[in-house]
Parts: sequence; C-alpha cells; structure tokens
Amino acid sequence: MRTDSIIVKNAHANNLKHVDIELPKHSLVVFTGVSGSGKSSLLFDTIYTEAQRQLVETFSSFARARLPKLSRPDVDEIKHLSTPIVIDQKKMGNNLRSTVGTATELATYIAKNNCMREFKTTNI
Repeated sequence: MRTDSIIVKNAHANNLKHVDIELPKHSLVVFTGVSGSGKSSLLFDTIYTEAQRQLVETFSSFARARLPKLSRPDVDEIKHLSTPIVIDQKKMGNNLRSTVGTATELATYIAKNNCMREFKTTNI
C-alpha cells in the first residue's frame, strides 16, 4: 500500500455518493466543480474532520477534556493523513484580486519553482 498518498474509501457525507479517491501527498491538489458536487463535503466534512480528530487524539487527556468532542466523518476508511492546513473559504479583504494564492504567497512559490510542469485532473 502506498503511503505517499491519502486514500479515502466510501466517503458518503452530505451529497457524496460512496466516493473512493487517492490524493498524492507533497503536491498541490486543487478541487474544482459545479456547486453542490461535493468538493467541500470531501475536503472539510471528511478529510479535514478526520485529520483534526486524529490530531486531537495525540493530546493529553487533560487537554482533550477541554476541547469539543469530534465525531468521525461519514467514511469507511481514510489512510495516511498528515496534520492539515486549512484555508477558510471566506472573503479575504476588500481587494477582489485577493486569492488563496496571493494571501498565502503560494502563487509566488508556484511561479518561482515551476510547480505547474505536471498537471493532472481527476473527476470525482
């Protein structure tokens, strides 16, 4: 089994219909699609929720007792998760040109390191 990718099996939160997907680690992965296609359900309600829950499990019982209880997401299995970095979907400032890429300086990193040389798409 490959550990250089995140494996999600049978995700069925909200509008997801038993989705199986393998996401490469150490890569920029972008999800696009029409409204209601399950992007947020897969990322926030499934992958992020499980990664956060696993992270909290590493805390001491003293710390865990003071945090809200986290439930497991609607998925059969998620393997090889790392600590997540999540960027909220809210508006960033008054500038219409502000994007996740500019706010996190990711756009500069991508341009500087020629990260777009390999681009793959996967349909969910």
